[in-house]
Amino acid sequence: MSRARHDTREEAGATFAFGIVTAVDAGRGWARVSLPEYDNLETAFLPVLQRRTHRDKALDLPDVGEQVALMLDLRGEDGVILGAVWSDADPVPQPEGPDVDVRRYADGTVLRYDRAAHKLTAEVQGEISVACTGRADVTADGPARVESKAGLTLAAPVITLKGTLTMQSYAGGGPTTAEIDGPLTVKRGDVTVPDNDVKAGGVSLQGHVHGGVMPGGGTSGPPAG
Repeated sequence: MSRARHDTREEAGATFAFGIVTAVDAGRGWARVSLPEYDNLETAFLPVLQRRTHRDKALDLPDVGEQVALMLDLRGEDGVILGAVWSDADPVPQPEGPDVDVRRYADGTVLRYDRAAHKLTAEVQGEISVACTGRADVTADGPARVESKAGLTLAAPVITLKGTLTMQSYAGGGPTTAEIDGPLTVKRGDVTVPDNDVKAGGVSLQGHVHGGVMPGGGTSGPPAG
């Protein structure tokens, strides 16, 4: 940042002020501020103080109309915007206690962490997308539940399910159906259908008949359906 500096004794020092953001330059991370205490004098574009800007980078800019605090040189030509402040126009939302860290967005999305309850919640008004270039693990000491009101897709070259598999209808309980596009192999254990029939190629296991039946010790022909 190359900005004019004023080194004379008369111009040394700084002024603390409050103002209202009138314009934002997101490309540079700067903003312009109107100063009500100075007849609404408008500053030049000033840098907005950020947490990280070198190897790690974080950009959090105020909105137009937001009240901010800033430091200016005595000529008002140079300075830095320190950050947004609460005001009568933008009061502190209903407090949730000192243990809750919360961020609310204008569209209704809320990210909240309660360190006392050890609980992280995200209420997102829209879509969520997570991508990583390595392994992804999600582990829960308690029950885990994933629900979609439209549909759920698992896509992978190999899908491994560990544990007992139980199927229910989406409403809970009642009959449900499953379709497998490909061969099914049961390596260990039985296949049990206690309350219904098994059909293969349209032939019923319980109700099929055989042709070519001969008396005595002869063997019947294949199932006739």
